[in-house]
Amino acid sequence: MAWDDRAIAAALDTAWNFMRLVHRPEPVDAILTLGSFDPRAAIHAATLWKAGLAPVIVMSGGIAHRGGVLDTGWDQTEARVFADAAIGEGVPPEAILIEDRAQNTGENFTLGLAVAARLNIRPKKLLVVAKPYMTRRGYATGRKLLPDIEMLMQCEEIDVGRYFARESDPKRTLLALVGDLHRLFVYPRLGFQIAQEMPADVIDALRRLVAAGYGERLVPGYDLDGSKAA
Repeated sequence: MAWDDRAIAAALDTAWNFMRLVHRPEPVDAILTLGSFDPRAAIHAATLWKAGLAPVIVMSGGIAHRGGVLDTGWDQTEARVFADAAIGEGVPPEAILIEDRAQNTGENFTLGLAVAARLNIRPKKLLVVAKPYMTRRGYATGRKLLPDIEMLMQCEEIDVGRYFARESDPKRTLLALVGDLHRLFVYPRLGFQIAQEMPADVIDALRRLVAAGYGERLVPGYDLDGSKAA
């Protein structure tokens, strides 16, 4: 079933609206950009930097997910690709810090801020930029790992239809979205994220998207509600 099939349109819209967590941008100590296969996050980070909201951008992301759904296919790290995207938008290289070892979201935070700390940058307040459907999971992860840092989530302003319509591989993107949504249920149980209230309509949306064939990236061994599988 295609991403734009009417049978799953409502479920996808519900999932998108829940997963997209955005705060009002404010001046901060640094911008942290979470790596992924979507470099538009780096372009949005550049927009925030050019607006004078932070002195530096930390680009975090290694070469991860080789051979999997999330494999970027790039011969450079996510951080390097993101840095090039931001430089192309007018951010000077000296305003960009590169963290190019992270293999997951937790390491984006811990390794990204370790790179900043080596330059004596220890943020108390961060703008965290990610692809739209990654913002809630990014927030939950960051709050778990770095509870003393104030985090404001940001992403580009785009609706679900336009986002998927421009994707070169919308099936991969929907698989990634469904996997991220399942992790919002599972990861608090594993200690990777803070717990959040999961509305009934979001649980139903996950079930419908999995039933439509987009469950390849579910966390193995866990039911859709996040409980341990029998």
